Amino acid sequence: MAALVRPSIPILFFGDDERYLASPRRVVTVGLNPSRIEFPEADRFERFPAAREIDPEAPALDLYLKALRDYFRERPYNAWFRPAFEPILNGLGASYYDGATNAALHTDICSPLATDPTWSRLRAGRGPLSADGIDLWHRLVERLAPDVTLISVARLHLDKIRFAKLDGWQTLHTIQRANPFAVQAIRFRVTPDKPTLLVFGRAANLPFGTVSTRDKRLIGAGVKETLDA
Repeated sequence: MAALVRPSIPILFFGDDERYLASPRRVVTVGLNPSRIEFPEADRFERFPAAREIDPEAPALDLYLKALRDYFRERPYNAWFRPAFEPILNGLGASYYDGATNAALHTDICSPLATDPTWSRLRAGRGPLSADGIDLWHRLVERLAPDVTLISVARLHLDKIRFAKLDGWQTLHTIQRANPFAVQAIRFRVTPDKPTLLVFGRAANLPFGTVSTRDKRLIGAGVKETLDA
């Protein structure tokens, strides 16, 4: 497929899954698919140096997982991750980066494959990519069993989530302004004995893109209060 960034690797998740699984509170964030910027033209594996050692003819799982786990310790796409979800994670007591009690992971619901153009501008090929990618994302989330999942995409993408709903949408937090910003939440069952709180806010150029850093921290604190109740 011409739109796929090559060379590259599928990014099943961004972050240290071992630290995530050991965290007192498991937090996952969700986008659509990886940016082409994850694989810079000058050095495709600058952000995933362990992937340089992977032989495409005999891929090694340990090297692949190391590349994913070390992402936020190498040269992450900070211009996206730090302003997007990180302030909300901090309000929750979590972070993508080392040092927090709770290690968060980022995932993509449509595909783990980077494309150029971006998903919103991609026309040909979205169907086959998302057919596989959405199924894979659901299997991944079942394995990760998050306590809370943060998503900020066009609302139509919420229909891609197939987990059983445990209740209806509720407004969790409202930022009062000329154009009020509502943060909504719903509970899904991701495994037979594991519900997750899904938190949604509309996106702009970035997730929660029209919300200030201060308000994002307040959103995170409000989510934490809901989980602690």
